[in-house]
Order: sequence, then C-alpha cells, then structure tokens
Amino acid sequence: MLAVERRNQIEQIIIKNKSVLVVELAKKFDVTTETIRGDLEKLEKQGVLVRTYGGATLVDNSGTELAITERDVINYEGKQRIGQRAAELIKDGETIFLDASTSAWHLARCIKDKFGITVITNADKIVSELSDCNDIHVICTGGQLTARNMSFVGRTAEKTIRENYYANKFFFSCKGITLGRGLVDSSEAEAEIKKAMLDCSESAVFLCDKNKIGRLGVPQISGLDRIDCVVTDAKLAEEWTNELANADVKLITV
Repeated sequence: MLAVERRNQIEQIIIKNKSVLVVELAKKFDVTTETIRGDLEKLEKQGVLVRTYGGATLVDNSGTELAITERDVINYEGKQRIGQRAAELIKDGETIFLDASTSAWHLARCIKDKFGITVITNADKIVSELSDCNDIHVICTGGQLTARNMSFVGRTAEKTIRENYYANKFFFSCKGITLGRGLVDSSEAEAEIKKAMLDCSESAVFLCDKNKIGRLGVPQISGLDRIDCVVTDAKLAEEWTNELANADVKLITV
C-alpha cells in the first residue's frame, strides 16, 4: 500500500472514531509505529488531527467543553498521581492559586493535611472540597458562576485577583499544550482568570495529564516560558523534553 493511501485510510478512521492509537494503526497496516507517527505528523500539518500521547484525536472546532463532573473521570488515576506529586511542592504557610480545572480539584484533595496554607480559587468545587479543613484558609474570587464548570469568571473575579492577591505558586491546567502555541484553553473567560493568576504568582506549575499533550485550543494562555514546572503522567518525546529544558521549565514525570 502506498503511503498516501494509508494516510487516506487513517483519515477516514479518525473521522469515524474521533481518535486513534499508534499501536493499533501499526498493527492494522502492518508497519512500524515510527511509520504511523510520521503519517500522523503529516495529517496534523494538514489540519486533520492533533497528535496526543500514544495516538491522535480529530481536530475539534466546536468549542464545546464537557461539564466538570464529566471531565473529572477522564484519566482519573493519572490526575490523581499528578495531584499527589504536585502537593509535595507546597510548603506549609504558602499562598497558592488553584484554577477551576479538574486537575487542580484533584490537587485540592491531596493538600488537606497541609498547615497554614492559603488557597485562592475561582472553583466552587475546590471551595467545597476544602471547606472542612481548619488549617487551610480558603478564599473564593467571586464573580459570575458558570454552571458547566462550577467556576467564577468575569471582570469581578479578574479584578479581585489582580488588585488584592499575590501567591507563591499557581497550580493549573487547561485544554492543551503544544510546542508551537504553548498553553491553550477552550474558554476566553477561563483563560483570562488563569492569566490573572499567572501574572500574580511567583511561580507557575502546569498540571499536565497525558490527554493535554499536543491538543489545540483557543485562546492562548501563555508560552512555555511563563511556566516554571510541568507535572505530568505522560512519557514525553525528546522534542518536548528539549523544548522544556530550553525554556528552563522543570519536568516532573509521575
């Protein structure tokens, strides 16, 4: 089979199934995984798909995002490991920002034994999660509630952050991360809150489960140079590790 014919078939498969795995395609077409990765790279350049950890997904231009309770169960164990490892980066007495991502929610579940920390968040779920922790000071930004994400956004929330708070660390996630565009999201309102928290923090830690790698989105939050650490459950390719090293970003793999 010619390479162009194979790529045409891969395109039809991903249009039908919305996602593909490298190992499955290699087996189906009886070629090496390296050959399939080359096919996926070409299809990505054509705008057909976005490469992810171990495979690829169909380019999604709908802008539709799952509700937070639906997203929470996606790669639950991976996010749990990321949350546990990220919690080790928080020292007693520190002030931290947590965004309204499910990864930050997982982190919140792992910090209940911390002493004297202050958590500033726009996430209703995180406020509820930490509400019974006597040794943790919880501050909610307020603002306009988004029911799907159970988060507070808008000018009031952004102004509250920028004019009143400064944190030692900002822990967050977003729709995706790419080498070309950096950190991207699916909501303008959520992105603006993340930008405010990023600007008002000494350092930023990106909670990156494997489904975020190579995933596109709009709008852009920041370039890789704005973050200080990535905690991930993905085994990153050499091009990723090199790019993070060049941007002086610490990589922690769990």
